[in-house]
Amino acid sequence: MFNRTLTTILGIICLLTFSYSEDKFLSFRDLKKISNGMSLIHESDSNVGIIAIHGFYPAYWVGIHHEWVKPFNYLVENNINTFFYKYNWNECPSKVAIDFNKQLKITMDNYPQIEQWEIIGHSMGGTVVLFSILNSELNEKIIFNTVATALHMDIDKVPMTTRLSIEKRFEKCPNNLNSFDKIFSIGFKNKLVQWRNIKEFDSQFKKYDFDPYDREIKNSIVVQFPDSLDGERVGHTSSLYFAILEIIN
Repeated sequence: MFNRTLTTILGIICLLTFSYSEDKFLSFRDLKKISNGMSLIHESDSNVGIIAIHGFYPAYWVGIHHEWVKPFNYLVENNINTFFYKYNWNECPSKVAIDFNKQLKITMDNYPQIEQWEIIGHSMGGTVVLFSILNSELNEKIIFNTVATALHMDIDKVPMTTRLSIEKRFEKCPNNLNSFDKIFSIGFKNKLVQWRNIKEFDSQFKKYDFDPYDREIKNSIVVQFPDSLDGERVGHTSSLYFAILEIIN
């Protein structure tokens, strides 16, 4: 397991300027219109392809996919082949990963000119990534990335406000985060990069009485974010954008 510094991000952020009038996506409403499955966001002659996988959204959540608006506009502006895999987040991640792997193969076959694929799963989308990589053959063209993704869940130490919903999900999905302990000790065939937040600065996990990031995955690369970058707190949502900056640059 390796740790990488993030000093380059600060310089990159300072150089970035955005022309919002030219943004492809103005709000999360544009992304909500996209159908489930694998969708093309932007096509270019780049030899790099990004496939984004979103996370879980509670029933009360209004701005579904809002966390992808800024990253997608950045990828489009930088002329990167970009795809968005949407799914029913009430399904078990292990089941979603089966369909994703089928769609991934089709997409890679359709774009043979792409030499490097970055699969980026945010939050529960990272759990989909873990199940995807578990059932994937070795492919050196692919780098799997999890961003702000928990690696285990101690349900007894989760706040009561969310405990019941997690218990129901785990009962429904016996293949869940806690199924990976033995697999983590062995490691995966393909390259995995984990983009981790400091638990106390992560809005989803800061009230947990344990650190859901505290698991080692053999042979994976760990990028530990600091508490802030360029004056902005690195939290559950913002870490997605910072991770994509580093992946592309």
